[in-house]
Amino acid sequence: MENLRLISTRPGVIRFLWYHGLIGGSVDANQTEQSKKTRILDAATRVLTKSGLQAFSFESVAKEAGLSRQLVRHYFADPEVLIAELCDHLANGYQDVLVSGVVEVRKVERLDFFLDFFFGVSKHYPMPDNLEAYDALFAYAVGSPMVKKRLWAKYEMLGQVMKHELAIAHPKLDNHACAELSFLFVSMMHAHWSYVATLGYSAGHNQLTRRAFERLIESYVNEEPSVQSMAKPWERED
Repeated sequence: MENLRLISTRPGVIRFLWYHGLIGGSVDANQTEQSKKTRILDAATRVLTKSGLQAFSFESVAKEAGLSRQLVRHYFADPEVLIAELCDHLANGYQDVLVSGVVEVRKVERLDFFLDFFFGVSKHYPMPDNLEAYDALFAYAVGSPMVKKRLWAKYEMLGQVMKHELAIAHPKLDNHACAELSFLFVSMMHAHWSYVATLGYSAGHNQLTRRAFERLIESYVNEEPSVQSMAKPWERED
């Protein structure tokens, strides 16, 4: 019995023993379901990263995941739903890296950490290697209100985080200036990775863009508070 208890600490063994009636209890079905969904989403990310939107289909995702096409359809009704879910999945991966890094820096240093991370110059917290997938998501959003809304939500949330961090690091900046800079950061960051990750320009541009944004912040700090480039940053025409 002692040996049985030891080997049954492995999830796969637990499931085998439970199925054959050798141990009691139940297997967490929700955990198994989530694991399969994550496997499919990871496979979809790899397809988009390696081959682009033109190669994306239930067949290609199923092959990459090592699962059947029918199982992929079981979890995702159509490709649009899968792409929409992928927006959340990718964002969660970035969030996990950011949270692990933020706990190691002081409050006043968080802005530098965020900028280093998002422009790819952080030594200890590199950007994930799936940046090409974001260009595919943007391309898909052109004809998909569902995906467009998911991307709005994710990028606007990132903008709010950056606006907050800018206000902490630069108390001289008013609320409007922080909002403008947050939009400029998100749009510059996305465009930067479209060039470096998707089009293949050298990673040396990471430091160039990071330093350019630092100079942009300095220009706002040195401006008169009343100067505004637009009435409502982040306003959408929807």
